[in-house]
Amino acid sequence: MKKHLLLFLFSNTIIKFALAQILCVQCFQQNDSIGINVGSNNLIMNGGFENTTCATACAGVYCPNSATYNCSIANWTCTGGGTSTYGCVYDSANYFVVQGTRAVYFGNSYSNPCSGTSASTFPNNDTSCLNHLTCTITGIPSGFPLSGPNYGDTAGLSISQTVSGLTIGSNYVLEFWAGGEYEGWFSKKGMFAVDVGFGNIFLSDKITRHNTASIGTRYIIQFKAVSTTHTIKFTNWGHICGACTELVLDDVRLYTTQYLPAPFPSCISEGINEIKHNAITVFPNPVTNQLTVNTGNNAPSELIIYDITSRKVMQQTFTNTITVNTEPLAKGIYIYQVTTAQETVKGKVVKE
Repeated sequence: MKKHLLLFLFSNTIIKFALAQILCVQCFQQNDSIGINVGSNNLIMNGGFENTTCATACAGVYCPNSATYNCSIANWTCTGGGTSTYGCVYDSANYFVVQGTRAVYFGNSYSNPCSGTSASTFPNNDTSCLNHLTCTITGIPSGFPLSGPNYGDTAGLSISQTVSGLTIGSNYVLEFWAGGEYEGWFSKKGMFAVDVGFGNIFLSDKITRHNTASIGTRYIIQFKAVSTTHTIKFTNWGHICGACTELVLDDVRLYTTQYLPAPFPSCISEGINEIKHNAITVFPNPVTNQLTVNTGNNAPSELIIYDITSRKVMQQTFTNTITVNTEPLAKGIYIYQVTTAQETVKGKVVKE
C-alpha cells in the first residue's frame, strides 16, 4: 500500500509522444519501485549493479578509456569518457543507494550544455538554452552537451546494454532510479540522457544525501519495440554548472506493460489545451498541418521549434503573427520557444 500511495502522491505530468515509438516519459519523486512482480521478467541483466569487480567506496574506475581503469560492471559496456574520467561504483556504506548495496556514479568533471568549446573553462555556467519541462529537458543545440577534452567531448561518458528477445510492435517499460552526487557543495539538479533506440532523451537528476530522507527520481519510459534487440544507453557529460550534481543510477528494469500497477497513469490520458501566456497565443494544440503564433506585438519576434531530442526543426522571424507549415513534422511532441522584445515563452505542442 505504501508504494501505491507514494506513486500517486508524487506523480508528475506525463510527457506524451502521440503515435511515436516512444509512447511517453513519466517521472515520480519517490524511491519506491513502480513495476510490481517483475522479478525474473526483468530483461535488463544486473540492473542493480551488484555484480561488479569495482571496489567499494568508489575505489575503482569502470570505463576503459580512463587512465585509471581497473574494474568492470557485469553485462554493461562503458564507452566514451576520456583519460581523466572517474566513473565508479557507489556503495551503501558511504553513499545513498536506493536498491541493494551498489549504484553507478557517472563521474566526468564539468560540461557545457549550451555554449563554449572543448578548450574553454568548464563549466562556463551557460544553461540558458535548457527548457526544463516536468520530466524532460530540451533545447540543447547541436554539438552539445560538451565535456572537457579529457572527458569525452560530445560523446560524454556512457554505459549501455543490448537487450534481445523483444517482440516487434509490443510496448515495453524502462524503469530506473536517478539520484545525484552530494559532497556538500552541490545544490542544483544535473542533466543526463537515456537512449532506448530513438535518440537521446535529456532528463534531470537531483542530489541525494547519504541519509534515509533522500528522495530521488523514479523514471518510466514506455516505448514500442521496432526490433527484436534494443540498446539501452545512459550518458552523462559532467556537472552542467559549478553547483549542479552528476548522475547516480540504480535499479534499472525493462519489462512489458503488464507489470505496471493498476490503475497506472496512462500514456494517452493527458489532453493538451490551447496555450496562452500574456499576449502570446499558440494554436491549435494539438496541431495537424498549420501552427499559428500571435504575439500581439508589432516588433520583430522569433519562433523556434525543437523535437524531443533537442534538435532544432524550425526557426522563423516574424512580426505580430506567423502561421507555419507543420505537415512535414513527424507525429509526436515538440517544444516551442517564442521570443519578443519583452519576454521569452516556452511550451509544448503535439503534432497529430
